[in-house]
Amino acid sequence: MFDAVIIGGGPAGASCALWLKMLGFRPCIVERRPVLGGLGNDNPYPNQWIAPIRDKTGIEIAAEVDRHMRDHDIVCRTGEAVTELEVVPGGFRITTATGEIVMGRACVLATGVRPVKGGFTASDDVIIGPGQTLFNSDFEGRSVAILGGGDNAFENYIFVRKRGAARVTLFARTIRARREFLEKVPPADVRIGPYPVEPDVPAVAGERFDRFLVLYGWEPYLPYARHLGLARDARGFVETSLDCETSVPNLYAIGEIAQRMHPCCVTSMADGVVAAKAIQRTLEQDAVARFAERVRRAAADAAPTSAHKPRIK
Repeated sequence: MFDAVIIGGGPAGASCALWLKMLGFRPCIVERRPVLGGLGNDNPYPNQWIAPIRDKTGIEIAAEVDRHMRDHDIVCRTGEAVTELEVVPGGFRITTATGEIVMGRACVLATGVRPVKGGFTASDDVIIGPGQTLFNSDFEGRSVAILGGGDNAFENYIFVRKRGAARVTLFARTIRARREFLEKVPPADVRIGPYPVEPDVPAVAGERFDRFLVLYGWEPYLPYARHLGLARDARGFVETSLDCETSVPNLYAIGEIAQRMHPCCVTSMADGVVAAKAIQRTLEQDAVARFAERVRRAAADAAPTSAHKPRIK
């Protein structure tokens, strides 16, 4: 029985596990990948957004996360995808794809997000979501359709152009990208409004392309917790209290599956700290009560009895 089982070993889960360990508890991370670090393992780009870290790729940062957890002797069950999460008396029971059972007094959901597929099937010519696959693809001399209107869509328009694509057209129902990217994409290469897609041709709005990039954003990854009936917002992200607790007592959701703040590594790590401190308060309530009772008993034992009270002349 661990004090807390954290499902997911990305920045959020690792931060929560580290704080629990430093606070004197026994956490366990269960991670489906063979290494910790979350989506950073798919990110070959240098991350310039974290104040103490310079010129390291997402992959390098992920490796540091893995090393840090193991240096602190935190129990890490890597390569074990969670297939079932159950609420049981006294805590939670987590079952993995290998048939292993892990028990915890508290449980933390930190499995992050996955790219929205939008009904597409990934292939050599249909790339879903940003990351390593997109980074390694050959765009030289190709015509490329980018589907989506957010930061990832506009940023990858710039990336594909730099990789030598002959023609790039961005299709967006609405525009949500930040000003920096809008200023770098020619309006003539953007189509706004509904667009029919024919992946077998392949074509978008009647225009033929060699390759599609599907960049529709992200959705929470929680296949193991569907039966719990967690409260969700309109987009499907888990709703939590200010201390990251879900609608199920002692079950917490942190990082991008909750999106309490702007989703990124730093806010995910902050969520991990908030959840760890909330778990600490819950687990220590009984300990504080027991200690207070011991203090009262010690005081009672030390008090003089009536038979030994000094006489006043």
